[in-house]
Amino acid sequence: MSSTPAEPGHGETAPDGPTPPVTGHAGIDAALAAVELGDDVHTHHDVLATALEAVQHALNPPRQPPLPRP
Repeated sequence: MSSTPAEPGHGETAPDGPTPPVTGHAGIDAALAAVELGDDVHTHHDVLATALEAVQHALNPPRQPPLPRP
């Protein structure tokens, strides 16, 4: 069994905590990077809900009306 380092963006631990995953979608990556769960568990819901909302928006963008044709 070899000891190879974890791939970047796959949960390795940095000196100040775990590194958020890299999805390749800027909006999702930013939302996951912004997740900081502190000692007060009562705030975790709001933080996670904000991240989930960003992910949902990225995966299901609002419909745009079709562009007019010349």
